[in-house]
Amino acid sequence: MVIFQWLGELVVQRAGVIVPGSLMGMLLLLIFLAYPSRLASIVEPVSNRLIQNLSLLFIPACVGVFFLGPAISLQIRLLMVVIALSTLLAIIFMAVLIKTIGADKND
Repeated sequence: MVIFQWLGELVVQRAGVIVPGSLMGMLLLLIFLAYPSRLASIVEPVSNRLIQNLSLLFIPACVGVFFLGPAISLQIRLLMVVIALSTLLAIIFMAVLIKTIGADKND
């Protein structure tokens, strides 16, 4: 449903709404699927298949934790430091990015 993502981007750009375009696209898709239409019958089999196999997306992480438990427990402190630092760096990067974009709009 890339069309709805594109429509969401278009709505955000035209209306000047402070919402990510992909989120707006998902809201448009939700609104469109709430009413009886032909699109719902097209999306339903695909979405049902994805939901049935959703657990497959979590298998690699679960297997890694299951088989690498002893190795992970030896490095847990380092993992926690890396997770904390990467989160902090992501927050700082996004703050700088938002400030830079906001400064460009004010000029």
